Amino acid sequence: MHWADGGETSLENSGLLCERHHTKVHHGFRIERRPDGRWRTYRPDSTEILILPRITAEPANSRAG
Repeated sequence: MHWADGGETSLENSGLLCERHHTKVHHGFRIERRPDGRWRTYRPDSTEILILPRITAEPANSRAG
């Protein structure tokens, strides 16, 4: 919970955001860190913002790395 809404002010209840994303939080967007450490992001209408895997033409086993 955001500190402005009564959330705790602590490292566990914080996240480092760039200026652009920090501003979005003040315009209704919301971020949450789950107990497993994963982040979730939500639009002002409470729908979750999902990041889909990138689709490439290459088979996964042929990528370098």
